[in-house]
Amino acid sequence: MGRLVAWILLTLALIALDAYRRKDLRKSFVALGSFALILGFAAMGLNMRAILPLFVAHILLILFAWSALLYYLLRGRYYWWAFWLPALSLALFVGLNFLEGSRYE
Repeated sequence: MGRLVAWILLTLALIALDAYRRKDLRKSFVALGSFALILGFAAMGLNMRAILPLFVAHILLILFAWSALLYYLLRGRYYWWAFWLPALSLALFVGLNFLEGSRYE
């Protein structure tokens, strides 16, 4: 748990450092919103622990979205679709729950 908090604080510090250096508030707000989206998807994905392969895929997609955020901070190229990839695993989980019933809870 402590490492997770450290990674969150490190990412927020990188966003703040980028805002301080470049004075681009639009980029900083986009980065903060994207990071909030990633954290929201990560929190929602905790319910998927019942299906381990889907949970691992969700964690990998969260890490991919986080790396896309770091790429945006470093290079300035924003890949919007990378931030919505974890939603695919969440949608698959909801679809499986809808088709199979609530045995995954």
